[in-house]
Amino acid sequence: MLSNYIDVFRSKFRKKKLQEKVNIHVIQTDYGAIRILDTLEEDKPVLLNVPDGPNVIEHHQELIHKLSVKYRVICFEFPGIGFSQPNSKYDYSFHKATELIIHLMDVLNVERAALAFSCSNGFYAIKTAELFPEKITRLFLSQTPSLNSMSSWTKNTIPKILTYPFIGQIVNILSEKKIATTWYKYALPKLTDKKGYQKTAVDSLNNGGCFCLSSLVQGLSKEKESKLNVIKTPATLIWGSKDFTHKNTDHTTILEHLPNCEIIEFDNCGHFPELEDVDRYVALISERL
Repeated sequence: MLSNYIDVFRSKFRKKKLQEKVNIHVIQTDYGAIRILDTLEEDKPVLLNVPDGPNVIEHHQELIHKLSVKYRVICFEFPGIGFSQPNSKYDYSFHKATELIIHLMDVLNVERAALAFSCSNGFYAIKTAELFPEKITRLFLSQTPSLNSMSSWTKNTIPKILTYPFIGQIVNILSEKKIATTWYKYALPKLTDKKGYQKTAVDSLNNGGCFCLSSLVQGLSKEKESKLNVIKTPATLIWGSKDFTHKNTDHTTILEHLPNCEIIEFDNCGHFPELEDVDRYVALISERL
């Protein structure tokens, strides 16, 4: 994806002010430097978790803390999110994302893990379970419908200019703080205080982080005809019913890819049920695992 070079070029000149934090480090991969938090409890079952941009690891701190009571939690930022800067080899395709997930598991000596991914990242989780069923014990998805439904969601939700190669990346760079701030206004319920979410996202961008939404949208658009089908891996979809951006999305369409998927609605939540109702989400994972 040639337009991705704009993000790569820009990242070389962006000063990163990474603060040292417990258990957070950077792993060098074929697709760029990946920022990762690992709770390191090697005797516990492993749960891989990723933020849905513009969220970053810091948004997941409470969730990670509560999950770490029973699990070794590995939370990482995909290329193009937060401080995981993409390189020219990463094109946001299912193939590259799956390779990255398995590579991280190998580097961290993880033989098997459950995946807790949300929104478009959920497709990466499904593809990984499809190609490596022996490595994935269970899928926990949030706000992930079928590919066709997600394609419709993109047309209705994402500014069209971001879908154009090169132009989209430039507009994304010039307006990423505005995009991030505005996103929470629509993704979260009306009465939810958005300021904490917005501040954490903008702080990440101010300190050299990235939110390559345009490249993600363009990369995933090439996968809209891809086949995804997982039957054996147990799966649960948690759906926040007060997500304005998905008000017209039929979330049961996930059954096209996961015919045996369990679907549970969180009526009080928007786009981030795993963060908005942490206790219920953690309890659900504990029951299923």
